[in-house]
Amino acid sequence: MERTPTACIFNIQRFSLDDGPGIRTTVFLKGCSMHCVWCHNPESIAPGRQRMLCSEGDETCHEVRVAGEYYSIQEIYEKVMADVSFYRQSMGGVTFSGGEPLLQREFLAGVLAACKAGGLHTAVDTAGNVPWFHFESILEHTDLFLYDLKIWDEEKHARFTGAGNRLIHENLQRLSDLGAAIWIRIPVIPGINDTEDEIGHLVDFAGHMRGVEQISLLRYHAMGNRKRKALGLSPDGIEETVTQEKMLSLKKLAADHSAIRVIL
Repeated sequence: MERTPTACIFNIQRFSLDDGPGIRTTVFLKGCSMHCVWCHNPESIAPGRQRMLCSEGDETCHEVRVAGEYYSIQEIYEKVMADVSFYRQSMGGVTFSGGEPLLQREFLAGVLAACKAGGLHTAVDTAGNVPWFHFESILEHTDLFLYDLKIWDEEKHARFTGAGNRLIHENLQRLSDLGAAIWIRIPVIPGINDTEDEIGHLVDFAGHMRGVEQISLLRYHAMGNRKRKALGLSPDGIEETVTQEKMLSLKKLAADHSAIRVIL
């Protein structure tokens, strides 16, 4: 009997406005090939189901929940299609995020194909740290890539994310060479990449590539620290944030380095 692919998913966010054009449903798959110290969804890193305390991570809370449930392609397709009228009115669709959704490539390829067949606009949010053949399996059914770039300096990238950035950069270049539609997303992390040098290099690299339509600078928030505590992980996250003044300054810098639209 042929095996039906399933995926471990930790959140299905309806009416999302930040993960591609229009109104969207964002499906978050578990499992990641990186371990960013600032991760705001630490429950996305491990590939399977996990036990968590209540989401606030309050020491007085002893309620336990499970992060992650397994779904079939058909189950996710039906959940996504429940809001099809909103997608069509707003030119929206479905986005698959994570974690790193490309780690569950068999499921991802199948559900993207189903959504495209259903007439939906499809997007994949990826950090790009996977072998190229993972991308090849979904290219035909993906309308837009939301591509995360985190740190330019390779040694610093490895130290703070657990992985180098050479493969990430190579995969982005390949997507560009193929003419894929790409939105670059750069999380701005205090004390790590919130400098003119880091942001300038990242924008210089990606901001002139074919297919790149916009660059987003994403302001870091410390929400993931409570989740780390709820998961029983070491509370070594970043507490500070980046001021709005600095975000505006980095936005101007990024705009000066590229003709592509830069947004916060």
